[in-house]
Amino acid sequence: SSCRAAVDAGAIDEGFTDVAAACHESDVVVVAAPVDKIAELAILANQSLDQNALITDVGSTKGKIVDEIAASCASTAKKFVAAHPIAGSEKTGVENANADLLEGKLVILTPGDHVSEIMVRRAESFWIQTGSQLLSMSPREHDQRLAAVSHVPHLVSSLLASLLDDDSMPLVGSGWRDMTRVAAGDPGMWTAICQHNRDAILSQVDQFSDALDALRRRLADTDTTELMRWLEHAKSRKDATLE
Repeated sequence: SSCRAAVDAGAIDEGFTDVAAACHESDVVVVAAPVDKIAELAILANQSLDQNALITDVGSTKGKIVDEIAASCASTAKKFVAAHPIAGSEKTGVENANADLLEGKLVILTPGDHVSEIMVRRAESFWIQTGSQLLSMSPREHDQRLAAVSHVPHLVSSLLASLLDDDSMPLVGSGWRDMTRVAAGDPGMWTAICQHNRDAILSQVDQFSDALDALRRRLADTDTTELMRWLEHAKSRKDATLE
């Protein structure tokens, strides 16, 4: 089973298939699940926790999760501090567990309006102990920003992968592989992300479509000045992320 494999790999000390048993007498619960299951699991976990326990998560969407918990269970909302570690890869499963996954990585905290300040401080302390660096923002701002830097890039990667025909497959090199690496992510997980952050993603897709139209105009222009200027700007933005 997955629990046995995780114990054997040293990723966990003990495995459970029952949420109540897993959370009993816990001080901190981290809900690591697809985004469409996090609110439900957080509320279920809360039933086994005392009022001083902290609940946090690792989901890559925040607004809908925070809203669902606030609307469904006030006691859970008081102790739930939404979090999103900017870490990991397209690989899933216990076989890809990494004890140093969060070392030096950014964790975004997006506490809702109903969580207590004490719980926010406890969440900050918990995540710092994992070796992470912290950044706080509202759930809405998080979802808008992540649509731009994570969710739409994933969809663009998937789009490129979907366009590959059988005849071209033997010709792919490192450039294509780099561009499509994240397309290997779990389709079910990404369907849930797209559903949860639909509005922000659609807005970014519209902007991407406009940018693609502008690129087409540059390519069609026999004067390459604008194309060169655009490529130079793109390179400068990429280089800035390496500094």
